[in-house]
Amino acid sequence: MKRALLIAIAVAQLGAWGWEPATGLAAPISGEVQLAIFFEPLTFGQTKIDQINVDAETILQLGLYVSGLALTSTSVFSFKGAEFQALEMYAGMAITFRNVVIFAPNILEIDDDPFWTIRFAQPDPGLVGVPLRMFIDELASPLDLSKLLAPTLDEPLQFRKLISQMSINLWGVWFTVTMLVANFGTASTPDFQSGLIFEAGGRTPGGAEVMMQTYIGARQGWECFGECKAFERSFEGRVVPGLGFQEEKLIIRNVTIAGVTLGAELAFDFTTIELSQLILSLRVSLMGVVVYQKIVLNDLATPSFVSFGWTVQLGEGVFEIEFIDPNGFFHFPARRLSFFVQWGAISFRDEIVAQDPVGLMHTLEVVAEFDPFRFRSQTAFMGGLINGFYNQRVELSWGFAGPGTWAWMASLEAQMRREYLLYVSPSIRVKF
Repeated sequence: MKRALLIAIAVAQLGAWGWEPATGLAAPISGEVQLAIFFEPLTFGQTKIDQINVDAETILQLGLYVSGLALTSTSVFSFKGAEFQALEMYAGMAITFRNVVIFAPNILEIDDDPFWTIRFAQPDPGLVGVPLRMFIDELASPLDLSKLLAPTLDEPLQFRKLISQMSINLWGVWFTVTMLVANFGTASTPDFQSGLIFEAGGRTPGGAEVMMQTYIGARQGWECFGECKAFERSFEGRVVPGLGFQEEKLIIRNVTIAGVTLGAELAFDFTTIELSQLILSLRVSLMGVVVYQKIVLNDLATPSFVSFGWTVQLGEGVFEIEFIDPNGFFHFPARRLSFFVQWGAISFRDEIVAQDPVGLMHTLEVVAEFDPFRFRSQTAFMGGLINGFYNQRVELSWGFAGPGTWAWMASLEAQMRREYLLYVSPSIRVKF
């Protein structure tokens, strides 16, 4: 069932929400701690009494901000102990410096494809080739991701990643150099691999953006650590063995000609000496109707992903229609229709995704925010518009601000499937 739903889930645009910390700091030192517990039944089905699986994690963030210098620490703890530690330094001056050091028991290299395929894992209990997106998507249980990566957490906490960036802006043209060092080995036998990413770009007076990227010992993609939760992901590219030229990428965005906005992304693979990817995009806005098209080609002749859609604004509502072919054959086996409207603090989204041969997926989402309360409900149906109930997700939160920078928020999440409870998760965040 999960693999059959993979493409439908990938094309469905189901947004996540979170509590953002305040940007204004009354003191140079601030922090936030979050405790979340996850419960799921041991046996999925209609049983009166059942045992449960339990997972818990604590996230601690500390920050020191002094005169353009920011030092932050992010720690993640679970039942196995410390599973992630990141130390970051940021200095904003004429030249911007950013350094991140990551310690974790594991490291995963993820490809930048639609399914986020795992290309490397250390340790690897059989994860290479697994599409990670199906475990991170909202319709999946967070415990599925925890169980998938639990066998990789037995190694001790060790150095896994160094990210060192330097950026400068000269007369509207910015340059960035990123050095990556990753440890692909074990605690007893480390294996250090390095990569470099050179970026240069700028914006024309008309708003067009041009950017070039050169990857040496690295490729497009990202990395994650621990249980690959949001705080444990790094999007600066993925390291590959050997410090050789890997990719060259040219990105052009927001080129407007006669009301038509064009964009292109071209990637050249030095390892195969051929064009590895070409993305062409087009966007036209006329009398409240926006037409957009995107084509992805693996080479100059073979499309690998094609989408074509319309967006229509009618009063307070926004309609979107999109045809998607993830194989690039212009057959469009996936179709998406969505409607979004917001009335003050209440918003409503209705989305239908038809995917051959999976069938119809219909989701209804309602969000209400009345400070300090927040409520979100998402209902999914498989096989019909209002029949074939598949999934129900409910989120409740309540919080308030205390004296100074103190604030707290308590939340409760629950997700149910057709005949059983998938998981329940209470959590609390305290900001200081």
